[in-house]
Amino acid sequence: MAPVKRYAVGAGAGLAALVLLAGGVAWFGGGYDRWQSARLVTDACDGVLPADEVRAVLGDRRLKAGKDTSEGSLDATTTSLRVTCGIARGADPHDGAHPGEATMTVTVNGVPTLDREDRRYESLYPPVRSTLPPAPLGQGWSGVFAMGHSSGEARATTSVLLDCSPGRGDLLVTVAVEGKKYLDDSPLDNPERRTAFARVATATAANASRRWNCDADLGEPPATVPLPVNEDEYVVPADAEGACSGVTARGKTVDRVWESGSGAAPIEECVLGGAKGTASRLTALYGPYAEGARHDAAEHTGKPHPSESGQRSGVLDEGDYWTSAECPGDDGPALFGLTGGHDDETQEAGADRAYALSVLKTFAERSAAAHGCAAPAAPTATTAP
Repeated sequence: MAPVKRYAVGAGAGLAALVLLAGGVAWFGGGYDRWQSARLVTDACDGVLPADEVRAVLGDRRLKAGKDTSEGSLDATTTSLRVTCGIARGADPHDGAHPGEATMTVTVNGVPTLDREDRRYESLYPPVRSTLPPAPLGQGWSGVFAMGHSSGEARATTSVLLDCSPGRGDLLVTVAVEGKKYLDDSPLDNPERRTAFARVATATAANASRRWNCDADLGEPPATVPLPVNEDEYVVPADAEGACSGVTARGKTVDRVWESGSGAAPIEECVLGGAKGTASRLTALYGPYAEGARHDAAEHTGKPHPSESGQRSGVLDEGDYWTSAECPGDDGPALFGLTGGHDDETQEAGADRAYALSVLKTFAERSAAAHGCAAPAAPTATTAP
């Protein structure tokens, strides 16, 4: 029986070796990377990141954690909630779906900001930058999707604003992704890519609502995301149906417009221009974005935004026209502005000023009504005292 025992022992040892070898292949062939990446995503941003959605954008190998901070709470009385985290993906030639470098930055903000004096010399909320108007997210979400390209890199920013239960403030979730060769290296007009990016923000918002007892009404997981406006997607003013609806043309100076689509969003834009390019931009800002604009204006000029002292419309120091409207909730008045149509006493006539005030009035009234706000103050050319 001894030979049989030796054979059995030898077979068992061989089987164990095969198991160890297979485990080693999996471990060193990417299994450890995937395990480590899954743990990294789960731990980031106070645990509100959606692992599956993040992996759909970044993959699950070669991920590294960036800066992760957390302060305040949604029901605090002195320090607002602000949670930030970053995840970076290194280039991986063996990952056919996600080969290039990429970074994802996620921020969860309580709205409004309570400790504004402690945040001097910085913006209160992450910016949503786009050359032309961003697209409303839709599908039950108050948010926007913006994108752009630069030097071979693709950039996408999704913001979602949650209206929390009374007495708790609101939540703003912002997800910014930047990188090279995302997914199949197709441009950002790929609807699958836009949807994957946006789902990170909406799923994070849903997790954040539960995590901090926001109890907001949530939208549906995006099935598709509207394409933001491109340079060749202008319309003549008379055909505008979104943010530029009702805005009139003005000779060759303004004979085409680029507009945000219709839908609830905390940012709306209408860009005016002609064959020689864009001339001016109309912007509507609600909630955190109006609050942030007032804060930034004070930081830039060293004095409060005119609306802080009760002025309801006028001209800023840099010559931009603005007006405001009272809206439901405790987020302060909405702000509407026209940049690029500067108030300039050296202009040939007052026609430029009259046109600027007219289009701002039309734009602000349409936007305020769509958001359930009171009628905006009539735009004026009055400077702050």
